[in-house]
Amino acid sequence: MTSNQHQPERDQRHPGRRLPSDCASTPCREMEKSARAARPDHPIMAQIFDALINNDFSRQRRLVVFKDGCRYGKFGKTKAYELIAQERIKAYKLGGKTMIDLDSVDQFHASLPKVESRAR
Repeated sequence: MTSNQHQPERDQRHPGRRLPSDCASTPCREMEKSARAARPDHPIMAQIFDALINNDFSRQRRLVVFKDGCRYGKFGKTKAYELIAQERIKAYKLGGKTMIDLDSVDQFHASLPKVESRAR
C-alpha cells in the first residue's frame, strides 16, 4: 500500500488487531475521541471516563432467575430464601422476578467449612 491509501484504524485495546473498515469511524469512535479530549480534572470522573472509554465491564453481575440460581447453588427455594434473609447470598428484584447473583453464590460456597476426615 502506498502512504496515500487509507489504512484501517487499529484497535486501541489490542494494538495488533485492526478494526473492520466499517467500524473505523462510527459515531461511537467519534464519541471516544471527544471524551479523550474532554477528560475532566476530577479524579473520580476521570476513572469513570476511563472505564467507559476502555469498555471495562469486567464487573458485570451474573444474575439469573431464582429457579436457576437455586439449581446452580445446589439448594432448594426454602434454603435460598433463608440465605437471602441472612444476607449470605444477594438477590434483586427485576419487575416481578427475583434474580440471584451467582457471584454471591460462589462466595457462599467458598465460605463453607471443609469436612475433616476422621483419623483411624
